[in-house]
Formats: sequence, C-alpha cells, structure tokens
Amino acid sequence: MKNYFDLKGQVAIVTGCSTGLGVQMAKALANQGCNIVALARRQNLVEEVAEDIKKEFGVDAIGIRCDITDTQMVTEAVDKVMEHFGRIDILINNAGTGAVAPAEDITDDQFAGEMNVDLFGTFKMSRAVAKKAMIPAKYGRIINIASMYGLVGNKVAPSSPYHAAKGGVVNLTLRKGWVDKDADGTVLAARPTSVDFVVKAKTTEATAALETAGFTKVSDTEYTKTFALTGG
Repeated sequence: MKNYFDLKGQVAIVTGCSTGLGVQMAKALANQGCNIVALARRQNLVEEVAEDIKKEFGVDAIGIRCDITDTQMVTEAVDKVMEHFGRIDILINNAGTGAVAPAEDITDDQFAGEMNVDLFGTFKMSRAVAKKAMIPAKYGRIINIASMYGLVGNKVAPSSPYHAAKGGVVNLTLRKGWVDKDADGTVLAARPTSVDFVVKAKTTEATAALETAGFTKVSDTEYTKTFALTGG
C-alpha cells in the first residue's frame, strides 16, 4: 500500500518559521522525510531552526531571512530555494500578526500592517512559488493558515484587522487557481482547532483589553491565552 505521508525528496517552505506553530509544522513535515526551508524575518532564529531540523530528522534544511511584505525579498527567497533544491512542492503560509484593540481605536498603520502580513504576504508568497516552481512542475500544495474568525465573529478579543485579513485569506484560497487545471495542485485553508496566542502589549489600553479578554500575563509585556476553536 502506498504511504501517502511519505514526503521523501520533497521540499517545503514554511513562513513564520522562527518560533511556535511554524517550527512545529516544519518538524512534522521533516519527520516524514521532507526537506525544509524555514523562512522568517529573524536570520539567527531560522538558521537555528534549520540546524535543529537537520540534526533531528536527517533531512536537508535551510533558513532564509525574508519579510513577506517585501516583494523583492520574496522573489529573492524563492530564487534561493530553487537554486538550492531545484523544486518547491509545498508552501505553508503561516506567517501572521494580530492587532488587538477595539475597532474604533485601531490605527491605519495597525490595520494596514495586519493586511500586509496576513493577506498580502500570503498572496506574494503564493504568487512567487506558483510562478517559479509549481506551475512549471505541474505540481504543488499550498496551505494557507487561516482562522475560523475569517468566517465568523469573535467576541473574545477585539481584532477587526485580523478578521478582515483572515477572511481575505479564506476567499483567496477559494480561488484555487495557483496551479494549472491539468496539473496536480491543491490549495487548502487550514483553521487550527486549538492554538496558544502570545501577544505583546505596548500600551496600557492594550494591556487592559488583553486582561479583559482573559489573557494571562507571562512577563512585563507579554500575555498568553489558549483558544479552543471548536466548530471551526
């Protein structure tokens, strides 16, 4: 019987792969034999992640610094992957951010920042990988990390930019047009069922909002909360 979880020889890019969910996704793929590209803004962390994955799983792994909101950096990062591996089979668009505040207090920069990372960054990565790797190969898997809050309201923590961005990710995914209709391609929007959020409060207003929403203080500026996203 064919092992459908055997990813030996395949190559996956995971964005936001410096900490948290991105690292765990990369390790899960590496555990099935997949070569890994850890991609995020902090060079030292992605290099550490890549080295750890190589040692633990025996696959090839590289770390690339990339700000996914920067089109040129995205293009250069994908070129580096193609130069090193010659293929990209899987893209996980995991990088994201979250502005927590009442909608009436959200600034233009906060809203634009959320859209630039969560939605535009997802688009830019998908466009570059599809054009340079998946369409020519007539094969590809793109997994966009969305949220149930891209579909339904959230009364737990005020985060209108997050809702708007993730709603865009869901509908961008529904386009399903990154790979030619005659090719073997899949685009999936994943909505995690449980996730630990760590949020940095930079203002007293943000601190108050997080405490009201039930977040636990773990340092002078950081708060955390586990969300069980049932029904998502």
